[in-house]
Order: sequence, then structure tokens, then C-alpha cells
Amino acid sequence: MELKAIGFDIDGTLYPEYRIRWRALSYFLRHIRLLVAFARTRKRMRSGQVSETYDVDGIEIAVLAKELGCGIEKARKLRDRLIYRGWEKYFQGMKLYPGVSSSLRKLKNAGLKLAVLSDFPVGRKLEYLGLEGIFDVVLGFPESGQLKPHREPFVRMANRLNVDPCNMMYVGNKLAYDVWGSENAGMRGVLFASSRHRVSLGVTTYTSFPQLTESILLEVTK
Repeated sequence: MELKAIGFDIDGTLYPEYRIRWRALSYFLRHIRLLVAFARTRKRMRSGQVSETYDVDGIEIAVLAKELGCGIEKARKLRDRLIYRGWEKYFQGMKLYPGVSSSLRKLKNAGLKLAVLSDFPVGRKLEYLGLEGIFDVVLGFPESGQLKPHREPFVRMANRLNVDPCNMMYVGNKLAYDVWGSENAGMRGVLFASSRHRVSLGVTTYTSFPQLTESILLEVTK
């Protein structure tokens, strides 16, 4: 099928995740109990331990409150202030993987629609990463409707781009969430692995953005 659009994960795909962990290490340590509870919350949501609903925001808060042993409103305030917005400032001046910015512009200039899809609110991340205005669609949780690898976020992304999923590629650094999730929605899933030891057999894998871009441009300009 003709490739018309490409979706990208953000964290760990456009920049190395270790950089945000290093920058925000003291912040993470100060709020370790909350972050552990949030990680357990997300694990439960992805595993199907909670009923599937389109009020994913409410479900996340309810599960987090239970994990923390506190009320709903307190859990919401903690999540919004300390998880969703708390470490946003650490993205200012974040160094991207080599070639990300120029690669995205080349793909856009080739006539491809571009999107980002994240399991977190995007907020000002793209601005801080120097990528504001490049993407046609920016979709984060909870507007995505579900967490990856559920097919719903990928379908919503395609709908907002007005592109059939079969005409889309999705690029991410997590095999289960990004590649298999997007393929389950009818897209072409591609793994971005910054080091060759993470290459997965049987999965289209790229280890640099220039390599990814060259391959895509060869395909769309045939």
C-alpha cells in the first residue's frame, strides 16, 4: 500500500531516555513512592486487570488512588502536578538523536503527513525539543483513548490525519507497545533501536534517523 503518513513515539524514540532520567534523577528520587505507584497503575491498565472503558483518565486516577491509599482528588493532583507536568522543564535543551530534526523535515517535504503519539500528555515537550510545528497531529494520553499497545490510540491518530491505517507507518523504540500495537491497528510497525544489540529478528529495524529517512524516501519517490 502507498505510504502517506508516519507516526512517531516520543520518549526513547526522538531522544535517548537515559538523558531525561539523568537530568531528572533528583526529582525522581524525591517522588519515588508516587512514581512506583504510577508504574504499577500503568501495568495494571495494560494487563487488562481493570475494565476497558473510554474514561481512561478516570480509570487511571482510580487505580492510582488505590495504589497510593488516598482519595481520588489527591491522586489526581499528585499525578497532574508531579508526573504529567513535574518533569516537563527537564526537556528544555534536550539533545535529540542525531538527524531527527532534519530527517523529519525531509519526510514532510516529501509530502508525508507526520504525527506523534505518546502515552503521556505531550504538553510543551515538542517546543522544548525544538520540534514544534513539524507534526500535523499531536496526540497524547488521555486524548488517545487508551494506552499502547491497544489499537485505539493508533486508530485515532490515523483518523485525525485522515489517512487509512494501512497507509501509515509507526516508529517506536518498544517492540510490544509500538511495533505490535501499531501492526494490530493495520499499520506498518517499525522499531527504532539506537544500538545494534537491540535489533529484533523479523522486525524492520533502524538504528539511526538518517538511515530510516533514506529508506522511506527511496520508497516514496519510486
